Amino acid sequence: MSTLVDVLTNKAISNTATRTTQEIHEFIQSGMDEKVLDVDGDGSVTALGDGLMVIRKLFGAAFAGDKLTDKAISNNASRTTDEIHEYIAAMSTVDTIS
Repeated sequence: MSTLVDVLTNKAISNTATRTTQEIHEFIQSGMDEKVLDVDGDGSVTALGDGLMVIRKLFGAAFAGDKLTDKAISNNASRTTDEIHEYIAAMSTVDTIS
């Protein structure tokens, strides 16, 4: 029987993943708790706002410009659409270890 934590990564991680399902859950939870995933800067992390914009950003050019934030950005957002594009891009930039 799968736990809720297992459902998060079921068929979503590769065989070469370096984090366990539990570690992935904790990593995401930390991003929510510390407001790192508050991409629009409104003070809260929501699935249908911040989460949707992150997912859209992963689709690349399909959600360029205002398409990224269309019907997802909070009325209380402190970041503009351009700033949200930049914020998410900066979050997803990973330095490789030499």
